[in-house]
Amino acid sequence: MSTKSIETQRPAIGQQEVLAFADEKFGITGELKELVSDRDQNFSITSDTATYVFKIANSDEDPAFLDLQNRALLHLAQTAPDLTLPRLLPALDSKDMAVLGDMASAHLVRVLTYVPGGLFSDTPKTTTLFSSLGTYIGKLSQGLQGFGHAAAHRPDFLWNLDNILSCETCVPDIIDENDRGIVQTYFDRYRKYTLPYIPSLRSAVIHNDINDNNIIVTENSDAVAAVIDFGDMVFACQINELATALAYALFDQDDIFAVSAAIISAYHKEFPLQRLEADLLFDLVAMRLVMSVCISSRRAKTELDNEYLFISQAPAFRLLAKLNIFDRDVLGDHVRSLCGFPRKGVETASVDIDQMIEHRKTVLGPSLSLAYKKHLKMVRGEGAYLFDHTGRAYLDCVNNISHAGHCHPHVVEALSKQAATLNTNTRYLHDTIQQYAERLLATLPDPLSVVYFVCSGSEANELALRLARTKTGRKGTVVLDWAYHGNTSTLVEISPYKFNRKGGVGKPDHVRIAEIPDPFRGRYKGNSPETSIAYARDVEACVADFMKETGEPPAAFIAESIAGVGGQILYPDGYLQHAYAAVRKAGALCIADEVQVGFGRVGTHMWAFEQQGVVPDIVTLGKPIGSGHPMAAVVTTREIADAFANGMEYFNSFGGNPVSCAVGMAVLDVIENEGLQQKALETGAYLLEGMRRLQDTYTIIGDVRGTGLFLGMELIKDIETLEPATDAADWIVQFCRDEGVLLSTDGPFENVIKMKPPMVFGQKEADLLLETLERAFEKLPYQ
Repeated sequence: MSTKSIETQRPAIGQQEVLAFADEKFGITGELKELVSDRDQNFSITSDTATYVFKIANSDEDPAFLDLQNRALLHLAQTAPDLTLPRLLPALDSKDMAVLGDMASAHLVRVLTYVPGGLFSDTPKTTTLFSSLGTYIGKLSQGLQGFGHAAAHRPDFLWNLDNILSCETCVPDIIDENDRGIVQTYFDRYRKYTLPYIPSLRSAVIHNDINDNNIIVTENSDAVAAVIDFGDMVFACQINELATALAYALFDQDDIFAVSAAIISAYHKEFPLQRLEADLLFDLVAMRLVMSVCISSRRAKTELDNEYLFISQAPAFRLLAKLNIFDRDVLGDHVRSLCGFPRKGVETASVDIDQMIEHRKTVLGPSLSLAYKKHLKMVRGEGAYLFDHTGRAYLDCVNNISHAGHCHPHVVEALSKQAATLNTNTRYLHDTIQQYAERLLATLPDPLSVVYFVCSGSEANELALRLARTKTGRKGTVVLDWAYHGNTSTLVEISPYKFNRKGGVGKPDHVRIAEIPDPFRGRYKGNSPETSIAYARDVEACVADFMKETGEPPAAFIAESIAGVGGQILYPDGYLQHAYAAVRKAGALCIADEVQVGFGRVGTHMWAFEQQGVVPDIVTLGKPIGSGHPMAAVVTTREIADAFANGMEYFNSFGGNPVSCAVGMAVLDVIENEGLQQKALETGAYLLEGMRRLQDTYTIIGDVRGTGLFLGMELIKDIETLEPATDAADWIVQFCRDEGVLLSTDGPFENVIKMKPPMVFGQKEADLLLETLERAFEKLPYQ
């Protein structure tokens, strides 16, 4: 923010000098009265026959900008002739303006006709008056359409709401700590919810200062007579006009919904709002208030005797606090309903969360867990956000199932259209299943050429084990420590994350556990060929142990391509090459579990195993495949598929149904058409850079890791001992939840903060995540 813009003094011309100048240059004499103004000096001059407004411009005022105001008034006289407006009175020399003072401190002077009536600020407010205000502003907006002037483009103008972030440096100047906190909250929300959409809003030349001291009401106080003082005109977002007017009109109003309804409805009738404008209107109302209190707080530091600076501060802070009570979607739905746009359907009824939890316990299995200490009731999803029953938005940083984003319209449409046409099973021929299979297989390397469709990642891994055991005639399985592959009995038996934790019964005889190749916490450190080989030797040892104990090799080695519940662990480069080689040498098969990390999430490749330079014998797909729809798949070679066709029919009632395949096709459409793999690469790199900056500041962050949009941050108490900071990780997650950002923890010690958001996650979401994490680490009590 420009200090000069804030601290430039208003003109201070004496009244006698004003009267003499008015007589000499404009032929006007009469009674003089000073008017309230922010940066100019204004007077009314009442003669025997008329009243005029004598406007002395600030010495810093650009003559071109004064010309802009003059041209705007002339334009409105043509396009909105029924609007009462001040009219320009030329000087005696026929010029629009005269010069007062010497060259060192010259002020341009204009004289306008006076519009009789009272000030809106002094008038008792009625619904009729508010409706009249909306009508007048709507007509003003309509009348200014098509008007342009070079001087209206003022990118650095202090009161341009498009540049509200320039006011953030003034936050420390706000005296009251609570007020500072509220204002900072609004700045944070603006970045999250509003700023990304500003470029999509229509723009025009606007009045930009329709406050309660710039509105003249009729003598009987039942209607708006005129809007005056065009001194803040600017080319900006069109909706800023209405937002500014609402910000001041709502001062100290008990029922902000009724008042705003009267203004917005009348405005929309004269000048229809667009849907995005309706969505963002109250965000911008709040930011206009924020702008006002920020600027007045900064100027108060040097202009101690300027009472005008504080005229609007108290009611502005009161209104900000009142708006803060309501979720932005509740306010947005209010505007949308007034304009005839569909509401977002926010549930507003009171919900007793504790009561819901107790009821849940009576009807659902007690093993089902709930996220966060303060449980959430979610009612809607959109893009990278979830919304709770109050309408509050939460940035979803952990839901890798909703790959294309929550409720992506293309996916929803595909599902709905196919469900309304046909849904059946794979015993009937149907084009969609074959087309989808062909399209999915085209993303995978040879010799992976046959697909089986199932309904969940667990079902996919179960089938993968059946394929491997049928092909090899053996049962033994090598797994990585802390692995999780699903919730069926067979998969719990090969998941150390389950069988070695509370409630588990330990490792079964047909399973061997290989050391997880963790370059940070594991026995071998770093990303080097030696580290990869060292960890792969443990897989080789597991195979040898099978040979020693049973006389035969295992059926398969199954591993996630990147360890998920193990702690978002990227294996050392080449690890899977060496591990696969050891397994295949013994005649066993290699299964890549891509249930979490497939479909472009890693950014560099479509499939995470490709980063390791391997081609598995069997690949399992799930979670992101349907972006929330329950479907999954197993892909394998022709040789393995033929061996599985041993006379026992394989049938799946729901796997590969037309609806699921239509959804799968739609998800691939979104991945390709919206460039989600590239977005994961770019956003992931941006996030990693930001997380590493945090690591440089906060020593509790021991390791930052991941690729694309599959990332982790491990918290430790000591870099030498690597003692896990489990409590700190949980505190961070709970803090972020309260701030509207959803994260979770993983790893053997639950000290790894994991991030695997929907793939529509972009830089604006990354910024919000990083800013929230930074606030969390600043306040962390476990340093």
